[in-house]
Amino acid sequence: MSKVKTNKSVFEPWKLGNLTLKNRIIKAATFEGLAQGGVPDERLVQFHEKFAAGGAGVVTVAYGAVNDDARTFDHQMCMQDDRIMDVLKKITSTIHKHGAVASLQLAHCGMQTRYSKLSSKPFSYSASWGLNPYGLLSGIPFMRPMPEKVIEQTCDDYAISAKRAVEAGFDMLELHMGHGYLFSQFMSPAYNTRRDKFGGSLENRMRFPRLALRRVREAVGPDVPIVVKLNLQDGFEGGSTLDDCIEASKIIEQDGDASLLVLTGGFSAKSPMYLFRGPSAIKPLIAIQKNLISKLVYTLAAKKFPDMPFKEMFFLDDAKKVRAAVKMPIALVGGIKSMANFKTVMNEDFDGIVLGRTLIHEPNLPKIYESGEKSTSGCISCNRCVAHIDSDDGVICPINVEMASEAA
Repeated sequence: MSKVKTNKSVFEPWKLGNLTLKNRIIKAATFEGLAQGGVPDERLVQFHEKFAAGGAGVVTVAYGAVNDDARTFDHQMCMQDDRIMDVLKKITSTIHKHGAVASLQLAHCGMQTRYSKLSSKPFSYSASWGLNPYGLLSGIPFMRPMPEKVIEQTCDDYAISAKRAVEAGFDMLELHMGHGYLFSQFMSPAYNTRRDKFGGSLENRMRFPRLALRRVREAVGPDVPIVVKLNLQDGFEGGSTLDDCIEASKIIEQDGDASLLVLTGGFSAKSPMYLFRGPSAIKPLIAIQKNLISKLVYTLAAKKFPDMPFKEMFFLDDAKKVRAAVKMPIALVGGIKSMANFKTVMNEDFDGIVLGRTLIHEPNLPKIYESGEKSTSGCISCNRCVAHIDSDDGVICPINVEMASEAA
């Protein structure tokens, strides 16, 4: 019996909870590197305005660290820092001006950190003991198990951060449970070897992220949509598998605190190219570093950045198995580039489309596709934009810069 195709259109209004979105296109949470000293500036406003003006239904701002220790880098904002609120309010009002919805990603990096203030400890929290490959040459060589009292405080920090985000005008929130950040570390059997109530079975490994999600829901009430970004697979042997994702999705759906799943994959400390696919980003990352220690860090990590074959919609096959297992709304990310891709994702009964690199290359792509002006993206998935999280100018598409320079 053949599958019944849906009649969803990516450009139709979409109701998520009590929020009506003008279409089903979500600008992905991509860390922009525009919060020098921990405080975002006018450039972050301009960065996100491009996507709202370009037609995306949702524009997601990243990375909102829920407490000071939750930062991966020095140039990330902490949601409990009063200095950031005026800029965040300007970002949300600017996004709203273009009829788009403003979403904020809340996260804790766990062991994936090079934040200089942690070097005096010298450890970062994770699910269990081990080396911190991110901070090995930054004075943070170890990770240690997060104690239960710190877990409780971190859940409270998520709730506090969520309230502050709503005060700043954000309509939606995203909790990052993928890509090797703290919740992902707890959920991954490769990183969680605990023997207390936060370790062992998948349900136990999910106890911490579920508790934080519940606290956030209680903090913001029933009307604010909460997105959970979840790994389909960690992308390395011993990590979380597709079966884990299916079961985790069922648990999240049963809990009822999340409004939308965004299905992704990869683990920044172990399998970063599993997320991006295509040419390795390591050479551009090394080239853009300003000091020898940073260059050495990425040089030593080069083996973890192998080229990976790129194909459009590379998470689709795995995601379809999750789609078959739960009824709650799901959005898909990963190599979705053309109008033909859009239609395929909608026909497979997904609810939203999450775009990162394609929108960084062409922020007005939604309007272009809707008008019929063209139906394919000029993004070549070169991954050179990834390196610019460490540049002073923030994330850009180098291809666009080069084209503009040649035209001049």
